[in-house]
Amino acid sequence: MSVDALTPFGRGANAPLAGRTILQIVPPVDAGGDERATLAVTAALAETGARALVASDSGELAGELQAIGGLFVQFPAATKNPLAMTLNMRRLQRIIASERVDLVHARSRWAAWAAVKACRKAKRPLVTSLHGDGVRSPPRTSFETAVAEGDFVIAASEFAARRGAGLFPAARLRLRVVRPGLDLTKLQPERVSGRRVADIRQAWGVAAHERVVLTPARLAPGRGHATLIEAAALIKGHGLDDVRFVLAGDATKPAFARELDALAAKRGVQSMLVRVGAAADLPAAFIGAAVVVFPAANADGVTRTSIEAAAIGALAIISDVGPAREIVAAPPYADAEARTGWLAEPSNAAALAEAIEAALGLGASAREAVRRRSRAKIAEAFSLQRMTHDTLSVYAEALGR
Repeated sequence: MSVDALTPFGRGANAPLAGRTILQIVPPVDAGGDERATLAVTAALAETGARALVASDSGELAGELQAIGGLFVQFPAATKNPLAMTLNMRRLQRIIASERVDLVHARSRWAAWAAVKACRKAKRPLVTSLHGDGVRSPPRTSFETAVAEGDFVIAASEFAARRGAGLFPAARLRLRVVRPGLDLTKLQPERVSGRRVADIRQAWGVAAHERVVLTPARLAPGRGHATLIEAAALIKGHGLDDVRFVLAGDATKPAFARELDALAAKRGVQSMLVRVGAAADLPAAFIGAAVVVFPAANADGVTRTSIEAAAIGALAIISDVGPAREIVAAPPYADAEARTGWLAEPSNAAALAEAIEAALGLGASAREAVRRRSRAKIAEAFSLQRMTHDTLSVYAEALGR
């Protein structure tokens, strides 16, 4: 990453981060950590002349950090045991003192409690991160409120920030939005070969003339698969017989998958439905589909995958929940000429069917225009460069205080 991309954080006497020691605390991926973001920010810090430390349980990070100019500190960041968290607070105090840490960024709610105590004692600024779309219910303990007690609190979307402000009114003025960063070089349609697309369509068992409506999400209640099946029945009733609905995701419970199969049979669309495991090659899956649908009933279903689909230029339809409006631009929240996808009322099969038919009915030029605008929107809001720049801006603001 170039220093120019990180302006105004370049090296030099007046650079706000040069010479500073920044410590990020991140649990492993399987405990909710975002190692990709941590590594990207570490590389950006090194470019600005800062000293970047990462405290984590995951020793596998050590080699990667060394390669990009960071330093690894072994730390049980994933623990949820109250006694262990108290010990973590003392460990963190020692790390801050011995490494002369200027700022701490706690990237998990469990690390936040220890970080709040340690940073207050050491009189060091603290940045905390709301996980995903933020806390979903009112906090009940000090462990749950700690995530909003940083000097600045990072939210992954405007939606998460609004949710956080509602649950933590005192943190309203300290909330900052830093959207996830995608490696867009891996999501360029021109880098996906026709062979890869053909292979995944063959794995789905669809014919060459069939248009695929893809839903890449694990089979679980709340993800909207039942609504999609109801929409498929409506679309079949409208005479569209060259469409196959591919549900690409593993079932959390076999019984739920059987329920979906029974619903498809009841609605007479079992022949239009293909149920497969999670796609191993998502970019090829997005290009091999005519439309990609995320019919979640609640905010938790608006996942990173939906951003990736929009990034590669898939014709994306997302339930109007959570941060969906930040991923796609669509009426009535944007002009029709600025459309980058479709928003559908959640749990409304008729609205979903209408959106799918509208996407399938686009002409070649209109379809390409939507795809081009979608790629541009995601590149502007969800690039790694944007994420690292915004994160470093929060660090600089915290240190400036």
